[in-house]
Amino acid sequence: MALRLFIYSARIMSIGTALEFIGLYRPLKKTLRYLTDTQYLRNELEVRADLRCTRKAVGNWAAQGAEYANPNRLFAVVSFTNLPMHAKFHCLAAKAMQLRGYTPLIFTHSSSRFAHKYFRMFGIDRLVIWDEYVKQVVSPDEVQVLEEQLLPSTQDVPTIMKVKFHGVEIGKHALSMTARRRVQGRLDLSDPQTWALFQKEFYRAVESVLAAGRFFDQNPVEKMLVRDLGYTPNGAIYETALLLGTDCVVYEQGQRRHTWILKRYTPETKGKHFFSLSDATWEKVKQQPWTSEDDARLEREFAGRYKPDSEDDTRRLMYGKRIKPPEEVRAQLGLDPSKKTAVIFSHVAWDAAFFYGTCLFDDFESWLYETVKFVASECPQLNWIVKLHPLNAFKLQREIVREESEIRLLRTLMPLPEHIKIMRADTDINTQSLFPLVDFVLTVNGTVGMEFPCYGIPAIVAGSGRYEGQGFTMDARTRDEYFSILKNLHDIPRLDAEARRLARKHFYTLVTRRQFSLEDVAPMELKRFHEAQSNVHDNIHFVARSLEEFKISPSASLLGEWLAHSREPDLLVPLS
Repeated sequence: MALRLFIYSARIMSIGTALEFIGLYRPLKKTLRYLTDTQYLRNELEVRADLRCTRKAVGNWAAQGAEYANPNRLFAVVSFTNLPMHAKFHCLAAKAMQLRGYTPLIFTHSSSRFAHKYFRMFGIDRLVIWDEYVKQVVSPDEVQVLEEQLLPSTQDVPTIMKVKFHGVEIGKHALSMTARRRVQGRLDLSDPQTWALFQKEFYRAVESVLAAGRFFDQNPVEKMLVRDLGYTPNGAIYETALLLGTDCVVYEQGQRRHTWILKRYTPETKGKHFFSLSDATWEKVKQQPWTSEDDARLEREFAGRYKPDSEDDTRRLMYGKRIKPPEEVRAQLGLDPSKKTAVIFSHVAWDAAFFYGTCLFDDFESWLYETVKFVASECPQLNWIVKLHPLNAFKLQREIVREESEIRLLRTLMPLPEHIKIMRADTDINTQSLFPLVDFVLTVNGTVGMEFPCYGIPAIVAGSGRYEGQGFTMDARTRDEYFSILKNLHDIPRLDAEARRLARKHFYTLVTRRQFSLEDVAPMELKRFHEAQSNVHDNIHFVARSLEEFKISPSASLLGEWLAHSREPDLLVPLS
């Protein structure tokens, strides 16, 4: 009977559609991938092995604790991931909240089957399978009508960035997803392929806002945890909840091993970068004294941060790189020793492209392109280094892309004049080598904008949402002002003592108190660049052997109490 149905279906449909019709498409596709994609098979086997290890480590205690939870108090986790580390972090946060009276609810996807196994291991059974839920509550015809109404006739990034639906920034979300899928930071929406992909993402953004609104109408959520808040459907769920008054917390992996960063948002602060200090926190920090002992501790932080082959750097940015003296760097790059040197620090322009703050230009790559173009013709008084972000080496390996998008972008300006040099992502020069060499740094809102001022080096900032206006950066309000600063940059002096002190207070607080360690309950394992294809290249492991041991662990207690009872915007590690 099934064979007859298949033959009949195949006559009127494509083979793929016919297989989908009788429920064989996905199993056959999966089997074929097992047979042809060795990396996929290895990832599957590694995750299955991690599931076994995790089940053995936590035993039965992880599923305990349901009696603490009130079914009418929901703690939602937006969890569109199949990566073990993040799925397990979601389990950890959900368990901490369950012990404080909340019922965990997970937004997930039908394809995240491994994540579902971790959730059920921890006794979490309220899963909202988003792709299935959307089909139940949203009509394609309804979405199509709205899409046509909302989509601007002008196909340019600034116009689309402003598009909102029910208060949710769907234009940003769709652009972010398009940049991520194209691995391009500067989107050419006149390109038919790019526009077609954008339209697909825009449709999904509209659909997700509708579905999120209908879900929250029936299921009031008190608190929410989310990551990747600018993608779809994460952004629609998060922003809809935020506008409804849900207590929303964004989390990301910290820059130091074993650590995480958590920030609480309101509709007014949602553009603030997660790795920043809130206005309230910064006001308190400014009032605190700064001593020579603090200076020494900060120097140790910098040394550990840039230590080659560091075991503690989550991002592993300096892996395999050497700290070199200034004269060696000058010779390697061909810098004129008679000139001051400025570094343009590029961003990974296609990842989280439109999540936080604002940029003076349409996007990170437009900023980079226009800056390089300007200094090439107008600023020969300085050496200019265009430093491509070292995280490119890791991310491009996972995307199986060989060349940074910035190189493709800048190729139209090549050959660059002699006063401009490029440092590729895979350079062997450790970034710490630049501190005694550099006189100015340029960024939109990168970490370098708060690091280099600690040493009196002015940072020219072309964006907002992180540390602008806090007393140690040069903030341009317009493009004309920005280019005027660059034109006269060679005459700008180093930062004074007060600006350096503010920068040091700010950065030290950020790296020591905003990065929250879970080492006592869930230590982190990091693998190296050449292992970056693995789904367990980063991972956490549970060391608690009972629910009570988990409950009283200092880090799980701090996390649970802050999530459940605090209204502070920043999760801060207590002063020692």
